[in-house]
Amino acid sequence: MKCLENMKRTQIPNDIIQNYIQLYKSVGNNHYNHEVLESDNQVMVRQTVSDDVINFAQIFNLNVSNGRMKSLIYKGVLPKNKEEIFILNLNTAFTKIQQETVTFELLPNEIFDMLKFIYNDVITDKKLQFNKVERNSKKVSLLSSSFTSKREVLDQLIQTYEQRISEKEYEVSFIITNFYIDFLKLEIFTMKNEEIGLVLLYILLLANNFDVFQYVSFFQYIANNQEDFRKAQMASMFNWEEGFASTIQLHRYILQMALISYDHINSLIRDYEFDKNLNKSNNVENTITKLDEIFSKDDIRNVHPYISDSTINRTLKRLRDEDKIRPLGKGRSAKWIKLYAEPTKKINFEQLDLKI
Repeated sequence: MKCLENMKRTQIPNDIIQNYIQLYKSVGNNHYNHEVLESDNQVMVRQTVSDDVINFAQIFNLNVSNGRMKSLIYKGVLPKNKEEIFILNLNTAFTKIQQETVTFELLPNEIFDMLKFIYNDVITDKKLQFNKVERNSKKVSLLSSSFTSKREVLDQLIQTYEQRISEKEYEVSFIITNFYIDFLKLEIFTMKNEEIGLVLLYILLLANNFDVFQYVSFFQYIANNQEDFRKAQMASMFNWEEGFASTIQLHRYILQMALISYDHINSLIRDYEFDKNLNKSNNVENTITKLDEIFSKDDIRNVHPYISDSTINRTLKRLRDEDKIRPLGKGRSAKWIKLYAEPTKKINFEQLDLKI
């Protein structure tokens, strides 16, 4: 708990403060983003999960090709070895995390159960256990053991994390970063601490309004920038034993990852909404060209019952500004007249009689 316990020693640099300001402009649009992408949400999240699985495997050097992983994820082929079983377990776990992040409870048993689930049929339960830790007491009776489970250490770490959250003195991603480094250094489990630690970092960010990682792969950024991630991680662990570790470098990395991911999703939202509105508006315009010379909004709604009033109004305004139509009256029942000529008659071309 050395990072979480000594957070008050850390001075937050100005560039981190600026990152907070930029980040929370995008975080404030989470609800809007979900609304815009609602119709394609399941497809997009499924693609994100697939990308997360593939890149997690790359980070930890699993010997499974991308093509084989996609076959396991999408085609339901049977696994041939333990690494492929792990891929299927990870895909199920990430899918569950995306669907049930809100219900995740940061508890020792919950974390241990997740670890066992991910490595089910890959590593035996005997090998996956809480680590032991020596007691401070020098005298040990015959009725007690000189060791205790690190389950208690993890429980204390979680309590300290929740206390820091409740104090509301620090930005939540900074607290999460400190929790992550403490978790790694405490070596809670007999093995796979780095893997489960990274999954916990992913879950805690998702659970604390970093919704961007529903649509942009969290692990892909790390896989593509592994050297920078390792450097930031090692720098944040330096002097941990003495209680003087500074997690600013890793925190800066995480903020940059979030900002770049939000830039990506913001661009996606703009393109998505533009294409969506453009297509609908074009459909309305195409319908108007086929209507009588004088028409009403109701005539358009009869053809497009699911297009919103705002889209119809926007299209009518655009065509009016382009001098293609003109309103005949005011109000909802007002009619419109087309100002462009409709080709109703065929034009007959005759040979010119040129006399010189």
